[in-house]
Amino acid sequence: MIRRHSASKSSATPPSKRSISYSVAFPLPGPGTPPAAKRRPLQTQHLGVAAVDAGYCCHEPTQLHLNVEWRLDRHVVAGALENATGQLLFEVREKPLSLHRQRALLDVTEVAVATIRMSAFRRRKISFSAYPRAETSKKPLFKFTVVRSQLEMTFSDIMTGETCRLGTGGGQSDIEIWLQRGASEPTARQPIAHMYPAPAGTPLGYSLDIAEGVDAVMVILVCIAVHDSEPDHTWRAPNTLF
Repeated sequence: MIRRHSASKSSATPPSKRSISYSVAFPLPGPGTPPAAKRRPLQTQHLGVAAVDAGYCCHEPTQLHLNVEWRLDRHVVAGALENATGQLLFEVREKPLSLHRQRALLDVTEVAVATIRMSAFRRRKISFSAYPRAETSKKPLFKFTVVRSQLEMTFSDIMTGETCRLGTGGGQSDIEIWLQRGASEPTARQPIAHMYPAPAGTPLGYSLDIAEGVDAVMVILVCIAVHDSEPDHTWRAPNTLF
């Protein structure tokens, strides 16, 4: 479960009264999709690990649903919901007419938690920069490049101050997000999240499993980038429900 620790209270619309629309479509299955039994168990981060906001570290193993919608001419990640309750936790809002496809991740009070920007010029590789809140004029928290769902980056862990590496493995049908503490190669790569297509019969999108102690906002930003790096034809054309 994800609940940011904060002393202040907001008068914004309660989460239970907010919702996001769904489109009907399903990801096309990839060849040789590994079963759940082959996924490596997620490793609890007892010290915590965060690149964006330590307040959003999961205090228990957490499963989210990343909602995917058809907007204009593409499928996009539109929000993150708590899988067990369907409660909207974060909404992804894109800046209109943005050359960099700048998107803000908003919490339930509609306050920007983080912003992600895509490089203006992109071919096979796509570069991204992540910023705190809506402060895109400041130095990015981290940068990374994605090639067909594969990425690797370094960042400074807010919890411990050490340099960490984070990357992905697998394909669109089953992504593992791993963490390597310290900058040295010999350190073990610990699986901290799994991203995979949501089961049949559920709204269009991904299931996202996150280990205890991991910054959920950091992981969601990575998942948005992974989704963007995949060709849109891997999703069937949708029919919109009203």
